[in-house]
Amino acid sequence: MTDQDLTQADTVRLAIEREIFGGQLAPGDALEEGRLASRFGVSRTPVREAITQLAQAGLITKRAHKRAVVAQLDAGAMLELFEALAELEGAAVFLSTSRMSEAEKRALKDIHEAAAENLRSDGDPNEYADLGFAFHQLIVRGCHNTALIDTTEWLALRVLPYRRFQVVAPGRLQRNQTDHDAIISAIFAGDAEAAREEIRRHTLEQGDALMRFIALNKTSHADFHPNGLIKEQPL
Repeated sequence: MTDQDLTQADTVRLAIEREIFGGQLAPGDALEEGRLASRFGVSRTPVREAITQLAQAGLITKRAHKRAVVAQLDAGAMLELFEALAELEGAAVFLSTSRMSEAEKRALKDIHEAAAENLRSDGDPNEYADLGFAFHQLIVRGCHNTALIDTTEWLALRVLPYRRFQVVAPGRLQRNQTDHDAIISAIFAGDAEAAREEIRRHTLEQGDALMRFIALNKTSHADFHPNGLIKEQPL
């Protein structure tokens, strides 16, 4: 996703995500729609949309007729989310290994190669994050089991902001790509058990990396990645 592709709601949401993970917004801090709208030069509608998305991800809490506030990042709860997602993605890829069509496999390979090119060219990390999400999404949908797809995709959306930010830790982008290499190799080799173990390990390690990032990140995530994962948007 390039800066030009961002909707107004995306711009607001990503900026708030960045500030939550960077420590500029602390648990309990209020998010006022009017002030956010003025800050970003938008109406309240995209601000409300961004707040709804952040609430769905668990980054903020919003009760009826109450201000939205930054949620307490519960390490145990987040690890449980990643643990559950690892099992669901493992089940999905086990089925996908034998059920994906040739067209689906080509699409998966194209996304993987686009992500590799992004790393080689030091491209936009937002774009890499989007390609990573698409990579996992294609694998899950390749299982052709509607119940499993719906459940896994719901949980994947819950952890999406956390997946996005855990890769700012040193070496995580390249490690993420190496993990994807192993996953796609197992799929193309028809080794369902290996594919399941690779994606389970990969997703569990993402949760562990996020926990380390949060534990170490007492000031700003810029200390871990000079350019930041989310590029600054004009305010």
